[in-house]
Amino acid sequence: MVYKTMILPILMYGSECWKMKKEDERKILTFEMACLRRMLGITRRDKIRNEEIRERTNMKDTAIDKIRRRRLQWFGHVTRMGEERLPLRALHCHIEGNRSRGRQAKRWIDNIKEDVGKKNLNLEEAAHMARDRKTWSHLVSNSSSS
Repeated sequence: MVYKTMILPILMYGSECWKMKKEDERKILTFEMACLRRMLGITRRDKIRNEEIRERTNMKDTAIDKIRRRRLQWFGHVTRMGEERLPLRALHCHIEGNRSRGRQAKRWIDNIKEDVGKKNLNLEEAAHMARDRKTWSHLVSNSSSS
């Protein structure tokens, strides 16, 4: 299928490092459904539900589910790195100073906290589990089912 081999990899390139707000997720889901509808030759005027289109295309996971899985895989990979590695140091660093007033910008680690929260874990438990590659891989591969 062209969507899985051409469009989805381009759409998700570098997605494990994205910080995503709800609006970003909505835009990605909208784009994904527009692509699937166009491939099937279905317009929105046909009033066919998104679930029906997903069944017809055999697409069980949304692009957002796949992005979450990739983000958790990257978190596990970085967590298993040696202490001297820059990505691990950047993950756990603390920058001095105050954040600006008002609603705070969403950070990548905030997305990770949400993702592991959906698995009924906190960040510390997730970091501990990520040390064991097999356990973490099993947890992440079941990420879309919850």
